[in-house]
Amino acid sequence: MDRVEIANHIRDRIQNIGIEKLKNSYECSGPINHLIIDDLLPSDLASNLCRKFPPETELNLRDERQEKKFTGVNFSSDQKIVEESIYAFQNEKILELFAQICDIKDLVGDPELYAGGISSMSKTCFLNPHIDNSHDRLKTKFRRLNLLYYVAEEWSSYDGGQLVLYPKGIKQNPIEIDSSFNRLVVMRTDNKSLHGVKQIISAHNRRKCISNYYFSVSSPLNKNYYHSTSFRGFPGERNKDFFLQLDGFIRTTVKSLTGNLIGKYINTGYHRGGRKSSTHK
Repeated sequence: MDRVEIANHIRDRIQNIGIEKLKNSYECSGPINHLIIDDLLPSDLASNLCRKFPPETELNLRDERQEKKFTGVNFSSDQKIVEESIYAFQNEKILELFAQICDIKDLVGDPELYAGGISSMSKTCFLNPHIDNSHDRLKTKFRRLNLLYYVAEEWSSYDGGQLVLYPKGIKQNPIEIDSSFNRLVVMRTDNKSLHGVKQIISAHNRRKCISNYYFSVSSPLNKNYYHSTSFRGFPGERNKDFFLQLDGFIRTTVKSLTGNLIGKYINTGYHRGGRKSSTHK
């Protein structure tokens, strides 16, 4: 099955639910607009994505103060269905549907998968609360939507790994969304969209996520702005929170002063074709 066929399944599921119903769900979801679409793809196709998901030995480990997870953007021939599913979300018909649902007229995809692709999270993995980088790699477009599609079979809330949204800040009650099998979460991303992933508890299962970002030339705030990915500590992590905020401030300042130099000439590697992107034979 190729990306066009998968995109057709996504389109059919969206149309079956109804554009207006999804649009209303997104608009009424609170300050961090989001929506959930369960049973996105036929179950046999979603199960195949789970089976073909690359092992963590073939992915890039990101193990730092603010995160522990495995990521990848390149795939072997046996994993082709995973790659096709990623790019199905960048099909023009799918982009047009989410442009309608989320009311973003100039929405575009990102073929080089800047910070997108796949992520795998096993026991002890986590992702601290953060706001995403405001732009694409070359800082020509604003990041607008985060699409997270979960394909780990038999995943339950007891396994951990919930997506956590903080619409009222770190100290207020968050919204927790389970990473349930065959579930798509679409969320707004801007300078207030604070979100993270709770630590994985399961010793026998891993959280498998297919990620895409959508961008636009228009600003979500109707003005020009920039910030790097900026992390916070989880509630109770006071010292960690201080250092993460300082780190975010420094990186945002440096990148603001250097323009797109870092994205264009200093290759951070976490995109299709980057020096750290894993290539499997």
